[in-house]
Amino acid sequence: MKKIKLVLLIIAAVGVLFSCEKKEAEPVLDLGQTTAPIMLNPADGAAFVLKKDSADSAFATFEWTTADYTFDQIQDVTYVIQMDFADSNFKNVVDLAATTNIDYSFKVGKINSEVVKLGAPYNVESNIAFRVLAYINNQTDLTDSYSDVITLGISPYEDVEVEKFIYLLGSGTTVGWDNNAALQMTPVGEGQYAIVEHLTPGADQYIKFISVLGHWAPQWGTDASGMPEEGPLVYRPTEDQPDPAAIPVGDVEGNYYIFADTINLIYETMLTSGELYLVGDGCTAGWDNANGIPFEQDPDTLTKFTLTTSLNDEGGLKLLEVSGQWAPQWGTNDEGTGEEGQLVYRPTESVEDPPNIPVPGASGEYTITVNLTKMKYRIEPN
Repeated sequence: MKKIKLVLLIIAAVGVLFSCEKKEAEPVLDLGQTTAPIMLNPADGAAFVLKKDSADSAFATFEWTTADYTFDQIQDVTYVIQMDFADSNFKNVVDLAATTNIDYSFKVGKINSEVVKLGAPYNVESNIAFRVLAYINNQTDLTDSYSDVITLGISPYEDVEVEKFIYLLGSGTTVGWDNNAALQMTPVGEGQYAIVEHLTPGADQYIKFISVLGHWAPQWGTDASGMPEEGPLVYRPTEDQPDPAAIPVGDVEGNYYIFADTINLIYETMLTSGELYLVGDGCTAGWDNANGIPFEQDPDTLTKFTLTTSLNDEGGLKLLEVSGQWAPQWGTNDEGTGEEGQLVYRPTESVEDPPNIPVPGASGEYTITVNLTKMKYRIEPN
């Protein structure tokens, strides 16, 4: 009778670990006896400089030993090759491929693309960790078994443009130094990013920029010449490099337009008014900048604004920060529509006027929502 129970227990353990209130001396299947796969190839510590003209060539064949679950499972073992930055402990794990074999080959172009998307800088060696996850049933993690970890030094090449962002964080921001909660900035040009964030001044209040959530490199800070209003950016490609100085916050609390140019390595911060006014021939205010229609500021976020108002069936709109002045102002880009779009900032009148925000095309009552942190607007009919 106990032999029958044991067989049933083994079959059930393929999907889930059998657990119940048991009688004394009843057999229990111990998945802790599973033999995990062992990485055989590539060799731990190997370095690879990837070349664009070799994109279709073989990168390397990953090989490992078979995972042994100590019983005859009724399903094949699936192996998943995973990677992440070596210093991340697989917090941002990437699944590269799944197979029931004990080897898998990648092309150079595939590894290059995945490493760049992970956040590795071009033409700089990054330490990338690889491991193999073995499992029988993907509906539970009870059969998961991980191989040892190998670390490869990989220098990716610059290929097609990968959509990337950088992130703002720091003691002067609303997210502090939590690099997992850093604020995504908006691309505003090649290698240029911007955001509006509420900054708090103080002796220990600073900001920095990172390019991968959860990592401290790549990172941008400044040097001893950096001021709250502007200064040079200092790039830190890897954690092996010295930590650059943090960028100080200004003396006035408020919403700041923060701009970072990662190509020319400069930054700027500009205090905004914390107010918004709607003008344009698409609304009842017309182009009278002294009589713009005021938005209501969200007291919780401080960087979100809403306005419900009548819009015309044609014309354009702009958002002014100071009543009676044409700058600072917000317009949009060539892709902005009468429903939603990207906001474009004009800090001073010396900067070119951005395109108008279009109206939806039918006169009526609309609610306009503005999120300055994401630099987005939305126009919805009531």
